[in-house]
Amino acid sequence: MFFDTSLHLLYYRRVNKYARTPDQVIDLHGHTKAEADQVLAQLFARTDLRHVRIIVGKGHHSKGAPVIPDHVKRVLTRNGLTYTPAKLADGGEGALEVYL
Repeated sequence: MFFDTSLHLLYYRRVNKYARTPDQVIDLHGHTKAEADQVLAQLFARTDLRHVRIIVGKGHHSKGAPVIPDHVKRVLTRNGLTYTPAKLADGGEGALEVYL
């Protein structure tokens, strides 16, 4: 059987060319850990969402290490959710693409 890799790459590029629009965007930038926990608890209770973008900021305004970005990543991991940094145009390191 002959497999044309150029067609496979063309298909791969075409499928991944378009940005996926999240079902919801949540902005936690500038919130406290307690506020973030409340919002995340509400998010985990929902069953109608598959893809959420969470804006966490980069932590530049925190004293010392970033607070919200690291906290949200820990909470997501503890709850078994996968996430990736957003594309640069969508917030880059300051936003997370979460797949529920």
